[in-house]
Amino acid sequence: MRCFIAINLDLSVKANIRDFIQNKVSQNFKGIRWVKPENLHITLAFLGEITTEQASSIKKVLESILAKHESFPIELSGIGFFPNRKNPKVFWIGIKEQPKLLKLKHDIDKCLTECNIYFDKKPFSPHLTIGRIKSPLKIESEIVEALDFKASFLVTEFFLIKSDLFSDGPVYSDLYRFEFGKFLI
Repeated sequence: MRCFIAINLDLSVKANIRDFIQNKVSQNFKGIRWVKPENLHITLAFLGEITTEQASSIKKVLESILAKHESFPIELSGIGFFPNRKNPKVFWIGIKEQPKLLKLKHDIDKCLTECNIYFDKKPFSPHLTIGRIKSPLKIESEIVEALDFKASFLVTEFFLIKSDLFSDGPVYSDLYRFEFGKFLI
């Protein structure tokens, strides 16, 4: 099964992003496949294909770090593109620097490494993907500078998520919920 570890967003933040895309962004940018609001998340580690046994091992090892972490706020601010504006492939909302987020990411990576679980080791660049771009797209600086998105929410948990791919987009299912200070699912 294809999996990743991520932070889910509050429903109100997902609704705000949906409104931002519908009311401010989509008329300025054509040819973007927007992420469905229910699929919005902040990826902490992309695992790719794992077995049920590996998922159980990941669950056990991630439970061990929960006591070391407490809730923390995340501020979403600004928009941007990966790899850059001249050749955009991913449209994102930025995340203001948050040391507790970086510590959580570090601890998750350490656990996965110790368990010999493969994960994508690209440098962590905290962001929230809101759209994917398949065809060449000209990004006007004036439009980008005129658009801004701001929101914040409290992170109290993260998830091991299964991703099933379909022709109309992925469907995500929470396998395990990791709440800071305890273990639930």
